[in-house]
Amino acid sequence: MFHFRAFLCVLTLLVTYIGIRAQQIEPSKLEIGAQFSSLTLAAPGVKREVGAGGRVTYNLTDNLAVEAEGNYFPSGSTRGFTPGGSILQGQFGLKAGKRWDKFGIFAKARPGFVSFDGTFAPRPAGTTTINGMQFPVYDLDRIIRTTHFSMDLGGVLEVYPSRRVIVRFDAGDTMIRYGAHDTLDFSHTPEFFRTQARTTHNFQFSAGVSFRLAAHKDESDDDTGGRGVPILRKATPKFEVGAQLTSLTFNPPRQLSGDIVFFGENRPQTETGLGARFTFNLNRFVGLEAVINYFPTADGVAAGATGRVLQGQFGIKAGRRFERFGLFGKVRPGFVSFSRSQNLVGTRQLTFAGFPFVQGDFEFARRTFFANDLGGVLEFYPTRRWALRFDLGDTLIYYGERSVPTFQLHPTFVTAPSERRHNFQFSSGFSFRF
Repeated sequence: MFHFRAFLCVLTLLVTYIGIRAQQIEPSKLEIGAQFSSLTLAAPGVKREVGAGGRVTYNLTDNLAVEAEGNYFPSGSTRGFTPGGSILQGQFGLKAGKRWDKFGIFAKARPGFVSFDGTFAPRPAGTTTINGMQFPVYDLDRIIRTTHFSMDLGGVLEVYPSRRVIVRFDAGDTMIRYGAHDTLDFSHTPEFFRTQARTTHNFQFSAGVSFRLAAHKDESDDDTGGRGVPILRKATPKFEVGAQLTSLTFNPPRQLSGDIVFFGENRPQTETGLGARFTFNLNRFVGLEAVINYFPTADGVAAGATGRVLQGQFGIKAGRRFERFGLFGKVRPGFVSFSRSQNLVGTRQLTFAGFPFVQGDFEFARRTFFANDLGGVLEFYPTRRWALRFDLGDTLIYYGERSVPTFQLHPTFVTAPSERRHNFQFSSGFSFRF
């Protein structure tokens, strides 16, 4: 989370600086944007990481632009010798193609880097003697950040709902060049050896929105309706219904096994899902809303919290709405529900070989925990009826007591106490306003 917060701070400072400089830059040249990104790492194994990012583009002409993009993938679902941990990505390069009135098609070539913060760095730590034979000992607790060169090659589709707003989709191959590194493999002789550098091809897809700074006024942006005669600005629509794509990075609670409670934590895991949202705007600044998300591929995060995930949040959104965009904070209590979890539903006294013991009764059923969604919202208004929306925040999940059966005789189950976990969540979608 520290690297993600640092990344957000740098991005905020960059956007602030750009906003200050915007009036000194030729109109329509500069764009800033946010996006939802999916990176499928091809090796080792195949693993999809989901994250969020920002982008700055400077258009040299209508057909050629230079741009910088940064993405953060918080899951860090695996740790390994390379790659491992959460991912910070930066790409800087060119975009070239053809722009029409309502859409544009481009190719991109952007060198940069991909950095992992959970890479194992093993090292020899002496030897030990077992039954008169010496065996090497290795230090496996050392974890470091590693950074590798990358090249983003692919295509871009842009849609222009208005002169200021751009909806953008990127798809391509993010090639990562992993340098030579030390690794440990007990099926290999020697166990500790140096692997050769290699290049992998990794599919990446991103979807987001950009805002053009200091764009020229045209008929779609003024308040005259294209007739040169001012018209009255209408009030903010009262109702909004929308759909969204969301990712929730679960920070698992402590794990349970057959006969011991492990106080260490598993690595976070990111799940993607779909959702719907309803908003009632009390005025231009405050709205009440309800959100339902469903994660169809989730299989749970820990014992007592397994199965597909259904999430519901209900609360308030408050902030400032401008002509073309809005900035809000949100507080939305609700729930996170797991479809098939092992639950302790009761106990009973039994006697075995003359010894009394307590046995737990378990069943598989839905398990629901309280959750609270705290964060921020960025909205763009390409037209009066439509809004593009991006949510980012911390979904706090309050896990109740969880139990699993055990082979011990008294009692025949182990229990983990209640606990709270912070979970990063990012959503992007659209709304129809009426």
